[in-house]
Amino acid sequence: MTLYDPHQITERRVPGFSEAEIATIDAARDILRRYARSTTALQSWTMLTDYLALTSVRERVEVFRVLLLDRKNKLIRDRIMTRGSIDHVPVYVSEVLRSALVLDASAIIMCHNHPSGDPEPSQADIELTGRIVAACKVMEIVVHDHIIVGFGREKNAFSMRAAGMMGD
Repeated sequence: MTLYDPHQITERRVPGFSEAEIATIDAARDILRRYARSTTALQSWTMLTDYLALTSVRERVEVFRVLLLDRKNKLIRDRIMTRGSIDHVPVYVSEVLRSALVLDASAIIMCHNHPSGDPEPSQADIELTGRIVAACKVMEIVVHDHIIVGFGREKNAFSMRAAGMMGD
């Protein structure tokens, strides 16, 4: 079993892990969140995907989050925008923009998980990304990437920027 297999996690029970070990994992996740907020560590692909995996590991449904960044790409806030179902999450472009504007974010990184384990984007993911990129461009907010996190496969994160799917 891999640590990041959300299908093995039920409430506070993980096969092969004691309550103390689960608490240690939760504490490590919280420390990583605080570290990411205090530094520009999210500029590293490995650090970013590790952070996103740790913050998404226990989700059994799709969760869409936005990392709001300042001009130096320091994390201002990691905001969960919405939670969905096992294979869909409703996202409103206006809410993403509002979050960035309220916090004076200069840039964002979008992320959502695929509980199925397959991080490949759907057509809806690609279209949503294009709409958000276009709206952010009008407001002069940089969209660095839209990352989809999957679990249970060697390739556990998909970068829409690296795949040329950002629509910009």
